[in-house]
Amino acid sequence: MCELAAISQSTVGQSGVMLRLEAVRSEIDQQRFQPLQPYQEVASIEHHCRPWQQMLMFFTRTQRPHDWSSPVYRFNRRQSAAFEKLIEAASEQSRFESEEAEDSTKSSSEGDCSDIEDDGNRDREERRGRHSAESDDQPRTKPIHRACLTFCIELLNQTIHNKEYDMAMECAMAVLGVQAQHGFRDPESYPPILSSIAKIARFMIIQQAEEVAQPGEQEKRYSPCGSPMNFEHGSDSGYESEEQSPMRSHRARHSPARVQHATSFQWVQDMVRRFMARGTASPMQWLLDLRTYGLKIHYNTTAIGHVDWRDKYTLGYRDIRFTMDQLRGMVHQLIHDTRQALLEDILFVSKAEEVPVIPWHKLYDDPSNRSMGWSWIQDQRTQLPTDGQEWLYERIQSREDLQDRFVRSDSEGGYHRKRVRGFMRQVARFRGLMLVLMHITGGQPARGPEILSCRHRNTAAGSHRNVFIEDGQVVFVTKYHKGVQISGDMKIIHRYLPREVGELVVWYSWLALPFIERIEALVWQQTAMSDFMWPADPEGRKWTTDRMKKELQHISEKGLGQAITVAAYREIAIAISRKWVRGATAFQGDNTDEGIEAQIDSMDDNAADEQATHSPPIAGLIYARDVMEIVGSSADRRQRFRKVSEDWYRFLGFQSTAMKDEKEGVGKRKRCEFEDDASEERMQRRARLQRMNATAQSSWMMRKEVTLRSVQGQAMEAIQRGDSPVVAVMPTGAGKSMLFMLPAFVEPRGVNIVVVPLKGLRKNMMDRCEALGIGCAVWNGRDAVDGASIVLVTPEKATSPEFGTFVGRLQQLRSLDRIVVDECHVILNDRLDFRKHLQ
Repeated sequence: MCELAAISQSTVGQSGVMLRLEAVRSEIDQQRFQPLQPYQEVASIEHHCRPWQQMLMFFTRTQRPHDWSSPVYRFNRRQSAAFEKLIEAASEQSRFESEEAEDSTKSSSEGDCSDIEDDGNRDREERRGRHSAESDDQPRTKPIHRACLTFCIELLNQTIHNKEYDMAMECAMAVLGVQAQHGFRDPESYPPILSSIAKIARFMIIQQAEEVAQPGEQEKRYSPCGSPMNFEHGSDSGYESEEQSPMRSHRARHSPARVQHATSFQWVQDMVRRFMARGTASPMQWLLDLRTYGLKIHYNTTAIGHVDWRDKYTLGYRDIRFTMDQLRGMVHQLIHDTRQALLEDILFVSKAEEVPVIPWHKLYDDPSNRSMGWSWIQDQRTQLPTDGQEWLYERIQSREDLQDRFVRSDSEGGYHRKRVRGFMRQVARFRGLMLVLMHITGGQPARGPEILSCRHRNTAAGSHRNVFIEDGQVVFVTKYHKGVQISGDMKIIHRYLPREVGELVVWYSWLALPFIERIEALVWQQTAMSDFMWPADPEGRKWTTDRMKKELQHISEKGLGQAITVAAYREIAIAISRKWVRGATAFQGDNTDEGIEAQIDSMDDNAADEQATHSPPIAGLIYARDVMEIVGSSADRRQRFRKVSEDWYRFLGFQSTAMKDEKEGVGKRKRCEFEDDASEERMQRRARLQRMNATAQSSWMMRKEVTLRSVQGQAMEAIQRGDSPVVAVMPTGAGKSMLFMLPAFVEPRGVNIVVVPLKGLRKNMMDRCEALGIGCAVWNGRDAVDGASIVLVTPEKATSPEFGTFVGRLQQLRSLDRIVVDECHVILNDRLDFRKHLQ
């Protein structure tokens, strides 16, 4: 059954659009705009054909004599005959496979000692010939497949007599609605089963039409497209003669079973009108009506909640639990890993300064250009500092150590294939990291098939790319959504990337991709290059939702210690957006000044559009459209999507957004919920610290009576007042670390950066913090430290750009409370650059 479903899906993929539009009808006179489509992931056919497999198992078990109770049903004559032929074909297939295995075992044990063939061997060879010989008409189907197809079609080809459960297929589908030990399935789990049955059934009617509409040997020389009318009186033109024409009469037009040479389209049309649509009183009508009823219940009933906010900053989803700081840390660690993979493993540079600078203000794009192979790089207005087609190739040519990674003079073609494969594995690793990074940072996440459909340039088949440059920002646009097959409407969604992520996309497309495609052409002899952002690997492994899920699970396991799937992350992102982000992008209320002002502006815009003799919707879709506007979208929607994306990576703490806000002024936009909360939380931390009884809290932290010494007490009072800077000169062992450990213990939401010069001091401080229950982490540039109350860093690391980005993120999120320099008499005297950096 699974093999038949895969064969049928392949046939659908090669069928014409009109035939697939006919097959997808659920009502006879329905006008469809989207044809029947194969599953986007070939492997998913195994999952979706499972209900059909279960129905076949149900019939096989209940048709045998049994002493246990089972649903009462009967086959009609055609179904009974088809089932007997299926069992016969299955039995013969089983015997054939057993004999094949026996012959293989015997051959391996006896070797080539005997070449005598007896009558039994000849019989097996004849049967093997019948099973393996594939005609030109049906090159992929076996007798078992054709018998299975005939039986499945006959299950569908039935009409109700009195009760719907008199039909065999109705009984089998009813059995699928029962879960072992859980009773009947609910409206959330049963409609998907019915959908799988319906879609595989539509695949099979196209396969059946192709099976029965095959022309004879003499007719293959002519087009299978016949003429509906014959204008020559008394003539007989062979394949298109009046006697053989399926259009000879009204009855023939609607009954290809009575016509000798009906086309595949006519067979599909007839099957749809007889048993595949509503109004036919067939099992498919019952299935469609029941699925509609189930979906109606599903979409009008609230789902069971799985999101749990513990302390306002800790999110729980099923068995997953993490803080918002940990999520931010994972995202920025992912940026570091992706950047490192691109620079070191693909571009072969040790630091970003060796890569050509991206002139963002000189990048132009023209989404309206639909020329084959066109992308923003080909825009004549774009001024790039170097030729990306040759940059990486020339860099490798100029260095012998890099040449050794690819060139091997004594090998075929001159390439070191093992090392080239290693390089392509690094490319695949980078693409996986980039996929997850774009998925997380672009705003609310796309579905797997949507983001995997992204193209970086126009295709030869006329498909338009959906990665663009707009105002110095990379944006990817998806045109697919879950309900497109039902509504026929295509939703266009823009997702903008922060500058930190966008520069990786630009570097990859501009500098790395030309060399990668050159390698694929020379080593793997690829003549046509994929235009997708995530093409298949040279070995043929494709990027699917399942592969994307595994990448996300691996990254979240590393960053959060918990594996998150694509479906789980969608729920998580929506929950975070609702709680912390959406206030800034929601519609304003009528009672607010901002809402009234926005309404006045909107009224002015509407009046201007009406004065220009067109309505506001028509104005956005037709008149004076900007060159950056995608077909099917409007400027207003595009700007709304951009704002959603920008608010999302404000929440994630991207410094490029903070710099943009500082330049443009924060007062021009409505602040997000998390920004107001962060400012209020910081003020509350300072107020609570000022009211703190330092002696009592120190005793509680140390779990013993503690008295603050003179200098220690004076310094703590200055810290509580918020004085800055505070310099405390105390001898070794006098309790200097108490000055930052106590605030971290009392207010764990704030971050205290402690610069420690000696490794031994860091280890000792880590142990002490762990014993006191204070979150402490060491900055090394590789692992995320977000969420720790104390971050230890060396003077060398503290002056790095990466640490500066981390500090900027803390300041943007109002999390940084203080910076402490331990052993400052050593650091500030020996490291003048650190003194300047600290200032």
